[in-house]
Amino acid sequence: MIINIKLYMIEGKDDRYLEMIKRVIKETMSELGLSNGIIRFVSVKISREYIDVIRGMLLGGEGPAEFMPIINELREYEIFDLPALIINGRKIIEGRDLSPTEVRRLITNRVKELLHD
Repeated sequence: MIINIKLYMIEGKDDRYLEMIKRVIKETMSELGLSNGIIRFVSVKISREYIDVIRGMLLGGEGPAEFMPIINELREYEIFDLPALIINGRKIIEGRDLSPTEVRRLITNRVKELLHD
């Protein structure tokens, strides 16, 4: 089984959060004895200069057609605030920076749940 983790974030604003998420994923893999390749992590960085346009489009406003792929992804997961963390299609975190302990608990619990399905 492959576990896909995706972080949607604002570039330049959530960089510390990104590093913390990477560290927590690494610790979780070690704690659970998972081999490399089981967890795939991707970050989607949204430029600060476009965040207001994207938020407006999420709420039904108009914007550039090239933003539609990211708008559709955010709508698919019902994300309206950043940062947001998705694990295998389920939104785990949205719109707030959690402590490393809280992030570790959420990621570890979701990964354990997926491994036992």
